Amino acid sequence: MFADTNNSASLEQGDWSPERWFEHGRTSEAEGRFPEAERAYRESLAQGEPVAERFYRLGCVLRKASRISEAADSFEQAVKVDPGSARYWTNLGAALDDLGRPGEAEKAYGRAIRAGGEVWQAQNNLGALYADQGRTREALRCFEAAIETRPDAEGFLNIGLVHFHAADFEQALERFEQASSLEPDHAVAHYHAALTLHKKGVSREALARFRRALQLDARLVRSHFYMGTCLHHLGRFDDALTSLRRALDHWPDDARVHYQTALTLDALELHQEARRHYRLARGEGS
Repeated sequence: MFADTNNSASLEQGDWSPERWFEHGRTSEAEGRFPEAERAYRESLAQGEPVAERFYRLGCVLRKASRISEAADSFEQAVKVDPGSARYWTNLGAALDDLGRPGEAEKAYGRAIRAGGEVWQAQNNLGALYADQGRTREALRCFEAAIETRPDAEGFLNIGLVHFHAADFEQALERFEQASSLEPDHAVAHYHAALTLHKKGVSREALARFRRALQLDARLVRSHFYMGTCLHHLGRFDDALTSLRRALDHWPDDARVHYQTALTLDALELHQEARRHYRLARGEGS
């Protein structure tokens, strides 16, 4: 239920047309007042014809409120009224994917792509779905189609991730570099470029990219572990230990971090402390 805080305003709203209710919903949604937006969209539908855009906007508000099943129902209504909209099918697919119904999501994304127009989001979403299922070739085909429609950093990042997980590090690095070239402050692109360089054994360049990623986004704290590993490979053991201890602040139970810390302590001839971290890496406690 929605409380009326202004009786005169409530009376005026009682005379509103479906179109005015819809515009009120759009304003409320833009201002982040989602319960009011939901109410307005429902009023516009209750008082008027079943307009696809109204069902669609209602679905968007419900999805923002994490009411995914209701959102999917609303998007279903939108595509029933207007089955030729890629935007409606794409959002239906995303809701179905969120609900753990990948087969239905795949069909919805397919309908979006066949509808034509601005379908890059559907292509990206379908590519991500295929990537999660290990369908590498299909994922790449979708992501490549998406960047042909709209070449952006996220698209190149997606392609790079597929190549990375397939251990094709040359192709992965090329795509991550394209992403960071299009968007120089894209922290995740720098992070994955750094990971790829690290996999290729190019420690100095990887170290610089991990630092750049961490500068751009302090949440990428896994960078501390990889920076420590790179510094160890470069023979900078004191600096490596500093980075690894920062990593341990975030993952005190991570066996990999303890093992690398032990290796670095051994290199510094701090053997007793190293043995403690070897034990922790084996899960034997301190």
